[in-house]
Amino acid sequence: MGYQNRAWTEEKVERLLKQGRGSGIGKDYRPFIEITDLSSTGLSRRTFSNKTGRVHHLLSDVEWQFFLMLQWSTDIIDIREQFPLDREITRDVAMNLGIAHPCYPGTHTPTVMTVDFLVTRVINSVKILEAYDIKRTEAAEDIRTLDKLEISRETCSLLGTAHHLIYHSMLPHAKIRNIEWIIGGQYVEGEKEPYSGYTEEHCSRLLSAMTNASKKSILSTFCSQYDERCGLQAGSALRFARMLMHERALIAPLESNDLASTPMAEFTVVARSGQLRAVGGM
Repeated sequence: MGYQNRAWTEEKVERLLKQGRGSGIGKDYRPFIEITDLSSTGLSRRTFSNKTGRVHHLLSDVEWQFFLMLQWSTDIIDIREQFPLDREITRDVAMNLGIAHPCYPGTHTPTVMTVDFLVTRVINSVKILEAYDIKRTEAAEDIRTLDKLEISRETCSLLGTAHHLIYHSMLPHAKIRNIEWIIGGQYVEGEKEPYSGYTEEHCSRLLSAMTNASKKSILSTFCSQYDERCGLQAGSALRFARMLMHERALIAPLESNDLASTPMAEFTVVARSGQLRAVGGM
């Protein structure tokens, strides 16, 4: 995936920095590289995060998969993608390492190097920063890619930030598919409940019913029976179950190959009816 053909000059870099690219935290952060800056966007996507309160720019399928894990993690409170490293530092680091600093394609303009993610994690009430670069496994065979990663690693070290390199083959793919399925059950912007309190009512009733469910019953079958008893549209209860998993009121075995086909015995109810905080649209 390359940069668009519009020349990356020093003037353009300065203009982007003045626009706030790569600055801010939480909902006010704006990534240094956005999807519109790329000449190929087939595997890129923009997605809204309730955790950060903003739209994220993810430039590859591998970034998307890792982003889902960051979204799911309860100890991560902020996610900043395409985070820029100070060019003065990266150029000094490259020189000290004896590595040529990258330039934008077809130019002599030194690249503003970025890490794929800079995350804020809370451990024992202390906030720490962690940098992550996420690559496909075949990148390990590309010497130039490894050189640039070494510059990033050393720069982060100088800044006191741990740098982690994650290869696609290292990701827990079954868990990621399940997280994507769970997150996909949430209400989207503009979607309305049939009536106020509808979602909370059925999430609480379904959760209560689950405490007495047969351990041998399959989740999808149990939810279909709930739909029939309550006169709901087919698939409604299974969506409520996904919402409960998202709320952590229903703990799912995320390593399962197919959560919908998983026996109820493998799920854990951790909240009683009426204790859920509100879910769903208004």
